[in-house]
Amino acid sequence: MSKFADINDKIAGVVTEGYQKIEDGVVGGYRKIEDGVVAGFQKIENGVVSGYKKIEDKFTGACLEEDGSLKTGKVGEAVTEGYQKIEDAAVGGFRKIADKFVDSFLAREGETVEDAKARIAAEQKNREEQAREEAEKRAAEQKARIEASLEASRKAGKHD
Repeated sequence: MSKFADINDKIAGVVTEGYQKIEDGVVGGYRKIEDGVVAGFQKIENGVVSGYKKIEDKFTGACLEEDGSLKTGKVGEAVTEGYQKIEDAAVGGFRKIADKFVDSFLAREGETVEDAKARIAAEQKNREEQAREEAEKRAAEQKARIEASLEASRKAGKHD
């Protein structure tokens, strides 16, 4: 039976060795594939980052001033100037209408538009101050009534 055991051991050794070679080949092949995939992804990542950086640098150079503000260029300047002209015209037109209204309906005889505006502003300020003082006075009176009511309630609860 010893010969049979020896043959059996040899067969087991050969099979084990074969399996080990297969395993080493599979693991080695997998590692090569994994390394290739990782390297491929690394190349893609580097390419994307590099491309993005180039785009960012071009945008920064073309569209941003050194202080980080947006470059407007000729078109932006023209649009800004156009808007400013429209704004100036609208504000100027409103001021003319407001001045005409003040002159026609609010100015007293012999009073200039500027004097009338100053008088109206002062009157408005006085009305606001009076309203604030009256509101503070009413709040103080209300607080005093509440405190008196609370005191009366406390006294009513005590029996001497």
